[in-house]
Amino acid sequence: MRIQTSIVNFQTSTFLLALALLLGVGISSLWGIARFSEDTAWVEHSYRVLAKNEEIEAHVLGAESAARAYRLTESPTQHAEYLTMAPRVATSTDELVRMVSDNVQRTALAAEMRRRSLERLAELQHLVDVQSTEGVARARELTLAGRGAELMRTVTAAHDALEKAEREVLAQRSAETAEQVPLLMGIVVIGTLLPVVLLGLLLAGLSRETRRARELEARARTAMEELEAAAVARDRLSEQRRRLGTYGSLLQSCHTPEEAMQLTATITHELLPEAGGRCYVMRASQNFAETGMRFGTPAAESSDLLQPDHCWALRRGQVHRTGPGHGTLRCAHMDPASGPDEWTLCVPMTAQGAALGLLHLCGHAGDKVELGDFEAATTVSEQLSQTVANLRLRESLRVQSLRDPLTGLYNRRYLEENLYRELQRCERRSLPLSVMMLDVDHFKRFNDEHGHAAGDALLTRVGEVLDNLTRGEDIACRYGGEEFTIVLPEAPLHIALRRAEEIRAAIACTSIIHLRQSLGPVTVSIGVATFPADGAAPDRLLQIADNALYRAKAEGRNRVVSPRQLPDLAVAETAEA
Repeated sequence: MRIQTSIVNFQTSTFLLALALLLGVGISSLWGIARFSEDTAWVEHSYRVLAKNEEIEAHVLGAESAARAYRLTESPTQHAEYLTMAPRVATSTDELVRMVSDNVQRTALAAEMRRRSLERLAELQHLVDVQSTEGVARARELTLAGRGAELMRTVTAAHDALEKAEREVLAQRSAETAEQVPLLMGIVVIGTLLPVVLLGLLLAGLSRETRRARELEARARTAMEELEAAAVARDRLSEQRRRLGTYGSLLQSCHTPEEAMQLTATITHELLPEAGGRCYVMRASQNFAETGMRFGTPAAESSDLLQPDHCWALRRGQVHRTGPGHGTLRCAHMDPASGPDEWTLCVPMTAQGAALGLLHLCGHAGDKVELGDFEAATTVSEQLSQTVANLRLRESLRVQSLRDPLTGLYNRRYLEENLYRELQRCERRSLPLSVMMLDVDHFKRFNDEHGHAAGDALLTRVGEVLDNLTRGEDIACRYGGEEFTIVLPEAPLHIALRRAEEIRAAIACTSIIHLRQSLGPVTVSIGVATFPADGAAPDRLLQIADNALYRAKAEGRNRVVSPRQLPDLAVAETAEA
């Protein structure tokens, strides 16, 4: 009964397949005719675009010729001919842009052709207007000094670029049309012959299906036995996946690479309790990898520190395994006393093309370790690699978010977050706090004279001076543009003024080397405000210091000014000219 059912199913399938092939031939024929018509229309469209491109160039040349003849002969007829040709340029270029609007590249080329043509037309119109108002001699003089030849070359270049692009498209479409003809013919021939072949196979399949039914019965008995073994393997695999899922979830909550590696040691030991090993972490120099964590009891020891060349996995960027069925080529970091009774697995830890380290495992050849266990170890390495890379990237972004990339000083965001905290701390302990607002004198003029690159070099040098002359507890920030802010916790006014004078003098003696040229010296103006005398709020202190800075600017620059200037401190130098 089952054999007869299989035969009927086979016959039905063969018949349906033959019918489907015949329908496919009909549909393919209709599709090929439609595509051929479409390609023909596109080829015709390409020829129209090429003709319009030639027409535009001809109109521009005609307008140029009429305008030149008008300057040479002052003939009203030539002027009338120019007035006739000129509007055609704009009309034709607009039509050209509309014709190629279906393609971004050719639209850009058509727009470039339009722009260049209108530029040339504008130049010709200008000469005609000059001839009408100032006379032909002036128009001829402007012709000799003008950009007519250059503009015409740009028109020709734009024309050639568009023509080249359109002819490439035309050639591509012609090639596609030529390719479709044999393809369509092949589909029709194959689609006609194949049903005939299928009818022959239908007869041969009757006997083959009978033999196959007997074979299937024998295989079914074998499959039942394999199914029982697969159920055991499935349960083991499900448990591995559960643990890997938990591991991946816990990795997302790790805050440091060390914490992630400790978690990895735990999960790896759970997955492969018979094996042991360690995780190596690559140093920043990429010259050595050192042990980051260890787990289990390995069958053979591996060195605590290894060079990348000592491990085949790090050399090749691929998993390297030794043991029964996988060769005996051991890595150089393995104990030389290890023998063929151990298996090893080295999995490189990489992320975004960079080597981060190595996960190494080693166990006895007699241990019950399956292929899925090695695949699970590889998955652990991949997840750990990505997590370590993300944690390092997160730390790098955190540092970058607090630093100004040009000067290396803290940025304004860091200032706003920490000035309030330092004020609260000094207020609780009844200690003073001073704020400096520093601005580079005549920075705009410096930029205008030497360029923005030199201005950046100047700001970088000022940042280096501030970093060198501030204490570890001070907060030196780039406030914005050429303005800097320094917070001096626990510094009273007289100390702040002295420090400000040191900074002013140091910058005044500094020169900048840019493009092998010494620039400077430059000067700075500094305003100083002190808590609590000048204010108790961060915004108030910054405002007072900024007002003092503007006062220093008004008094001649290159000086230090405070709202409560101490008379016994010489904090001002001769004003800059």
